[in-house]
Amino acid sequence: MNFRAKRKSPSGLKLFTDRAEFERKALERLKEIQPLLLPEKANHIVAIEPESGGYVVAKTREEVVREFRQRFLGKLLFLVRADGGPTMRLRHK
Repeated sequence: MNFRAKRKSPSGLKLFTDRAEFERKALERLKEIQPLLLPEKANHIVAIEPESGGYVVAKTREEVVREFRQRFLGKLLFLVRADGGPTMRLRHK
């Protein structure tokens, strides 16, 4: 049997191994910062880095991802609207 070794993150950073833990920490942080953002920025997108608690807020997904990548190089991000809603809506034609 072949077993693959666990991959290390690109820059030696610790990656979350538990998706549920990653989401839990991100949503916890969102609840902490919502009083600062709502109601004025309810439709803005928030990118959260759960490990440090850092976050970026912008009007569009593209803006927030670009800013996040500059500030948190190599980190995973959690995207959510400031009001807790989804960042993207699916439409049926």
